[in-house]
Amino acid sequence: QTAHRLKMSPAAFRALSLALHNLSSRELELCSPRRLLTTVLSSAKREIFHIPLNVLDGICHHDALVGEVPINIRVDSTINDRLRDFREEAGRRLGRSVSVIEAINACAHVLNKGL
Repeated sequence: QTAHRLKMSPAAFRALSLALHNLSSRELELCSPRRLLTTVLSSAKREIFHIPLNVLDGICHHDALVGEVPINIRVDSTINDRLRDFREEAGRRLGRSVSVIEAINACAHVLNKGL
């Protein structure tokens, strides 16, 4: 397992919380950030890899996502590998590196837009 210890902005935390609500409502059980990442990154449709470039650029802004809300997310190594794959692909498409917090925000975006 890998642990990601982040400090999110209130806006990023709200987006993550909304995604957790959406996933929990769909699954009819309380879901964790770990479950959110697992759901998005294990999806057979790989929606996260098909976010349009202009949208991806809008949701991957490290400075806007970092803040004072602490959050810890533990993920299995296979999910962390998929998170890394997304970060590399998004970085290639955007022409810059993509951080873990940006990738997590992209996962939240996918669930908020309807997985």
